[in-house]
Amino acid sequence: KTLVSTQKHMLLVGPTGTGKSLYMKDYLMRGMDKEVWQYMNFTFSAQTSANMTQDIVDGKLDKRKKGVYGPRPGKRCVIFVDELNMP
Repeated sequence: KTLVSTQKHMLLVGPTGTGKSLYMKDYLMRGMDKEVWQYMNFTFSAQTSANMTQDIVDGKLDKRKKGVYGPRPGKRCVIFVDELNMP
């Protein structure tokens, strides 16, 4: 909670099956002020390509000008990447 509110990047690591993804998704859906924050959730797989990821990010953000994207005015955005260790 503190890391998100102070706009710090983080990497949550730990053994399989300990609830890392569940904890983060629950916080993103229920613990953040929807008036201020929006979030994106990515679950990578072996078939996920860089172009697919870029298309998803671009599709969920507003286009500000050519090549510049961001959340809606007045909002902040959190991007949650699950399964970062996929090939």
